[in-house]
Amino acid sequence: MLDALRFAEQKVPFYRRRFAEHGVRVADVKAPEDLVRFPVLTKADILAHGRELLAEGYTGKLIASATGGSTGESLRFYLDHGTYEHRIAAAMRSDGWAGAKVGEKELHIWGTPILQESRLKKGKRELHEAILRKKYVSAFDLSEQRLAAVVDDIVRYRPNLIIGYTNPLYHTARFALETGRKLPAPRGLVCSAERLFEHQRRTIERAFDAPLFNRYGCREVMLLASECDRHEGLHINMEGVYLELVHDGRHATPGQPGEVIVSDFISRSMPLLRYKNEDIAIGSASACSCGRGLPLLASVEGRVLDMIVGPDGRLLAGEFFPHLLKDYPSVKRYQVHQDRSGAITIKIVPAKDYQDEHARLIEQAIRKQLGDRAVIRTRVVDDIALTRGGKHRVTISDVPSRLDARRDPPQASTLAASAGSGLEHHSN
Repeated sequence: MLDALRFAEQKVPFYRRRFAEHGVRVADVKAPEDLVRFPVLTKADILAHGRELLAEGYTGKLIASATGGSTGESLRFYLDHGTYEHRIAAAMRSDGWAGAKVGEKELHIWGTPILQESRLKKGKRELHEAILRKKYVSAFDLSEQRLAAVVDDIVRYRPNLIIGYTNPLYHTARFALETGRKLPAPRGLVCSAERLFEHQRRTIERAFDAPLFNRYGCREVMLLASECDRHEGLHINMEGVYLELVHDGRHATPGQPGEVIVSDFISRSMPLLRYKNEDIAIGSASACSCGRGLPLLASVEGRVLDMIVGPDGRLLAGEFFPHLLKDYPSVKRYQVHQDRSGAITIKIVPAKDYQDEHARLIEQAIRKQLGDRAVIRTRVVDDIALTRGGKHRVTISDVPSRLDARRDPPQASTLAASAGSGLEHHSN
């Protein structure tokens, strides 16, 4: 990590200027705790100063990449081939923990090209996938017709490993169980890109009769942490990244939620150092019984923006909603959105047994957590749009939340002004 900071201070204009502005020097870093004095790198910084983040004197070929924009902002960034190879190697190691072997069949329920590809680009991609025996099916459509087609693909292909976004994997498993479709058991499954909840893990493992391995990463740095076969936490990929959890300006203690600050110390082309990816995670004080020695994350709690802020400032974790809604089979899909005023809208795609009373009970349960002054509306809709990256956002909050005592709750006057009947029904 220190080598990466020295390189940034000497070779990267953005860091050289930003370190000087904050009055910090790499030579003064004597312990991990000293890192919190260094400025964080934000999405806004990358959007505004991307060219300044390129290292001076770098002459190698750069690979352009971008995030899917699940927070509303798509970021463009660059990496060199050596960094890319290191990241692929980390992913292959993680796949191996789930039972993958090079040359065996894999099926990915993942993002697939949306825009028209050139014939050359499509041919190269299909050849690459054929050689590696990787079959990709779209995770963008969660309709029953599409889920039936995904199940057909799995039955025909009989993969040794299945990798997917969490929600498409969960909905595929749920569809197979509800329709009585028998799925061939792979050696293992890997879920990523979205928060995994325990009821989803149970459903996926039951449908596929195989163990599920949780994985955590972000597009900007790729793999951050992943489970081994002991499932005692997520091993941090410390050979390639340095991961900090920060709470109220200090490193969080084990068991305490902290904002994820990640540094890629491999890249020497466009290093992302102390990058705030807007996620929240909890570190573990325990060591995994597998003996690998890598530090563990106990859990990844979700994005900062996915926490709901009550009128009095209390925070309601996004995981509350899957735990609540899983007990309502009449709700096929849902999304919780808190706007800037603090008002909460729950979009519900109903199943055949849905009743108005279910919306009132759901609202009552949420109000019990957030207080009687919370403004809550329920909308019945035909569909819920996925993000541009093909992901389903369970909760979206436009109210900033900070994991410290300085957060400002929505003003009571603003909430009162937006209060209404609380229950609305209409289709998209």
